[in-house]
Amino acid sequence: MKGNIILISVLFFIFSCQSAEVEDPSFIGRDKEKYISAKEKESKTLLKEILEKQTDFSGFKSDFSMQIQTFVPKKDNVYLDGKVFFSKDTKQVKIQLMDSFFGMIFTELIADPNQIQIKPTSTKEIQTLPMGDIFIQDPNTGKKFAVPFPVIYEYLTGTYITEIQNPKAKFNTKDSRIILSKSDGEYEYFFKEGNLDRLELSSTKRGLKAIAIVKTKPEQIHPPKEITTKVISLDTEKENVLILIKLKKSQMTEPQANTFRF
Repeated sequence: MKGNIILISVLFFIFSCQSAEVEDPSFIGRDKEKYISAKEKESKTLLKEILEKQTDFSGFKSDFSMQIQTFVPKKDNVYLDGKVFFSKDTKQVKIQLMDSFFGMIFTELIADPNQIQIKPTSTKEIQTLPMGDIFIQDPNTGKKFAVPFPVIYEYLTGTYITEIQNPKAKFNTKDSRIILSKSDGEYEYFFKEGNLDRLELSSTKRGLKAIAIVKTKPEQIHPPKEITTKVISLDTEKENVLILIKLKKSQMTEPQANTFRF
């Protein structure tokens, strides 16, 4: 769907020789066990336990580094830096993408639960599209890699809490898993000790499945310390891209309203 795709032409340097490997998580997939309705007593008990453990998803700003490991037509590593801002009041996220060498901003992105706006700094044009995939283009090969932005957005903002309370959600209470079918695919949330440990997406419509897992500090669940995302093509079952986002210098503060403007 063209309306759900954002094309970012990534203009930064590639350093493939001195790279560390990005952790390659395995895709678990939907369990064969029966999933029960949100109305069932066991489902309500699990949901209550999860909600009681949730942290305060307050506003924050943070620097981050990103490593993108691509595999087709050859294995390469791409690096960039950036800044991310989150507003608790509006659920908006702003991301500034910078090249790692000069620190120059080349793209700014503003997202809320419904849409994404993107503006390359080289133009005055602002593109507004529904929440969906971001396509990152390798300038060396022209190859485009789909990044399911919703799974990253939900981790950064804690909006998965709203998703798991949807009356249409189904529960696997034995393994603390909650699944929700949406128009763009099937999202499954995996919890460990009440905290979101993994998010998997399978989308026939988009021709991909994706995994997002986090590492956090015991004293700081939000924002997460690291987010690793893996995207797999449904037709080949081979990974297209691994993305590692490391947040650093995080400050818990509500950004000013004018932060979310271009």
